[in-house]
Amino acid sequence: MRIEQTRECNLLNLQGLAQYLNCEYDLLAGFYNELLEDKKLIDGINERIENAVTEHHFTKGIFGKGKIDTLDWFAYQRVLVYVLIRFIKPEHLLETGVFYGGNTVFMLAAIAKNGQGLLHSVDLPDSKIRELYRSNENYENLARHLLVGDTELYDDTLSPGFLVPGYLRDNWDFIEGSSLDLIPKLNFEFDFYIHDSDHSFNFLNRELALALKKLSKDAIVIVDDLNWSNSFFKFCVDHNLYPLLATDNGKGNLLVRTGIVKLDHPYRWQRDITGEEENIDAQY
Repeated sequence: MRIEQTRECNLLNLQGLAQYLNCEYDLLAGFYNELLEDKKLIDGINERIENAVTEHHFTKGIFGKGKIDTLDWFAYQRVLVYVLIRFIKPEHLLETGVFYGGNTVFMLAAIAKNGQGLLHSVDLPDSKIRELYRSNENYENLARHLLVGDTELYDDTLSPGFLVPGYLRDNWDFIEGSSLDLIPKLNFEFDFYIHDSDHSFNFLNRELALALKKLSKDAIVIVDDLNWSNSFFKFCVDHNLYPLLATDNGKGNLLVRTGIVKLDHPYRWQRDITGEEENIDAQY
């Protein structure tokens, strides 16, 4: 897919997002253009890519492209998190699963533009996940999803978030560990939560249940790779939530990969859409 087509797909997804949020499309498109014009961010990412390649010999995924000339080389989900954070201006954000920091960079860039917000990211290095799984049966839930490919494997010379430029790290609280262990210990109410850790059905069910207890009533929830299990859809049905689905921008032949939920979306109380009103959680 040509980069011009990628941009067109991103704008089409933003049209759907504007309708879902009941806001002006031009506002969201303006945030997207702001992102594309952020030369400092592009330069910072290119610096980190060069470091990963030259110092650590990591050339998988986008790290194999060399210097990038536009942020449209990243998946639509990166645009999505940036635009949403610029729009809702959350105080506390929760991210599970960091890997090289693709989502992390764009969230921190949006936080910096907002001039407010703190991102709390939970993850284990890939090498630690494999080590714990091999050595301790109590960590059986850390086994990697069968659809995780080689591109997401990296050695212990790298740590989660190695794409994040130094100038964006002041608003980042990285916590090493399993989300299932750490989410209950976080003493914050989150307005924004993105899941990008283990996408297996049982793990995601447990993580979503734990995260829901920490979310504000109008929080935004994003789940990546929702097509890897039925867990996201179960979450929506169980809690009478109305989701928005988004395609990727060319990776995987425009597969629907990302699910978005606004917990207080007005459609969640429409019986024809989400079911009986009395099934909605008492906390909402």
